[in-house]
Amino acid sequence: MVDVGERIRRDFLEQGDVKLAPQAAADVVNDQSQTVMLKLERGVKAKLDSVFRHLERNARAKLTAEGFRSDRQRHELSLAMRYEGQSFELEIKVGSGDLAESFHRAHQARYGYAAEKNPIEVVTVRLRSSGLVEKKKERGRTVKSRIVEPSEYSSAYFDGKKVRTGIYKREELDAGMKLRTPCIVKEYSATSLIPAGVRAGVDGFGNLIVECAGRA
Repeated sequence: MVDVGERIRRDFLEQGDVKLAPQAAADVVNDQSQTVMLKLERGVKAKLDSVFRHLERNARAKLTAEGFRSDRQRHELSLAMRYEGQSFELEIKVGSGDLAESFHRAHQARYGYAAEKNPIEVVTVRLRSSGLVEKKKERGRTVKSRIVEPSEYSSAYFDGKKVRTGIYKREELDAGMKLRTPCIVKEYSATSLIPAGVRAGVDGFGNLIVECAGRA
């Protein structure tokens, strides 16, 4: 007979604390790009700005339609650039610095040299637009811890020994409840077998928390 209790006990001790925490909402990100194939020379900045404004208008409209105010939007412009004749590009973020100097530095850092006399091409204009989700700090309920008795008892094998084991129903467990171990927690989608010597309880968010002090 497989000692399920021992196997799960080992898993708990190897993994440490087992906790289910609330998931934070992620920002909405939209990427756009447009191929331009422009030589980096006098007058090209106006053409790049025109493409950027077009991409940004589209991005702002989409994010606004999804409910993001202007102050909850971020737009980051970058250019895919290369020396004329190359078949690969480097992505250069657009800031306040000189584009040619930024590209030469990036090429030096990546490939160990910069051909500063070679013409530079801008292959693609890229815009990453983000709708920033407000990160609301969730607060768990303030509860008083208390040990609760199992709803019934059964037997389970731990370390090869048959042990009297409490059984809890997950839907009956409320915030602040501490469980007597060893125990079994039953719910619709899973059954948790928790060995002796392990702390188990329900936190202020209603999550079942299982904590192991260390290895056996």
